[in-house]
Amino acid sequence: MKKVLTLLLISLYAGIPGHAQECMGMTLKTGMSFEMTNFNPKDKPTGKMAYQVTKVGKEGASTVVDITVQMQDDKGKQQPPYSVRYTCNGNELVADLSGMMQAMQTSMKDMEVRMKSNKLIYPGKLSVGQTLVDGELEADMSSKGNTMMQMSMKMTNRKVDSKETVTTPAGTFDTYKVSSDMNVENRVMGMPIRSTMHTVSYRADNQLLDIKSETYNKNGKLMGYSLLSKAN
Repeated sequence: MKKVLTLLLISLYAGIPGHAQECMGMTLKTGMSFEMTNFNPKDKPTGKMAYQVTKVGKEGASTVVDITVQMQDDKGKQQPPYSVRYTCNGNELVADLSGMMQAMQTSMKDMEVRMKSNKLIYPGKLSVGQTLVDGELEADMSSKGNTMMQMSMKMTNRKVDSKETVTTPAGTFDTYKVSSDMNVENRVMGMPIRSTMHTVSYRADNQLLDIKSETYNKNGKLMGYSLLSKAN
C-alpha cells in the first residue's frame, strides 16, 4: 500500500470541451496528455503513469481540469484508471486528491468511501524560502455500515528550497524545488499502521504536473523517483 500511495502522490467541472483555457501561465486544453516514468533508486524503470486531460472548463471564475490517470507496472500490466481534478483560480492551483481512492478501491471491493479532506494547494507564484500550506487526505472505508479502515495522509513542512534546472526526456525546465514531510496512518480494524517519508518535487511555472519527484524514507534513503517523460 505504501508503494501505491507513493505513486499516486506524484504524487490531481463543468466545461467547454475543446477550448483552451489560460490560468497562472498554463495553457490547459482537452486532449492534452502527459507521461511520468517511475524509477527505483538504481535508475531502473518500474512503471509509468499516463495522464489524459478529458475536460477543461469554467466553474465561476475558476478553471477546472479533469484528468484520467492510467498506471502500469514495468511489465506493462495496467491498473484500473482513476480521475484527478485540478482547480485553478488565478492565485492557486488546487489538486483534489479524492480520485486516488478509486485506485485503492479496486483491491477492496464492496467498500464504501467517505472523504473527510482531500486537497493539495500550490500558489500561483513560487519563491525560494516560501512556506506552503499543508496538504492532506483523510478517508474512511466501510462495509455494511462498519468502518473497516481509516486512512490519513498529511504533507507538512512544505517549503520551497531552491531554483534548479531539471532535464528529463520531455525537455529542460526551470523549476522550484519543493520539499515536504509525508505522514501516513492507516487504521485497519482499529490497529494503526504508520509510516513517515520525505518528498521532494520540482515544479515549473507553466506546467500542471511535477517535472520530477523523489521519495525518501525516514532515514533519508531514496526509495524511488519519477520523471516527466512526455508532454503533448
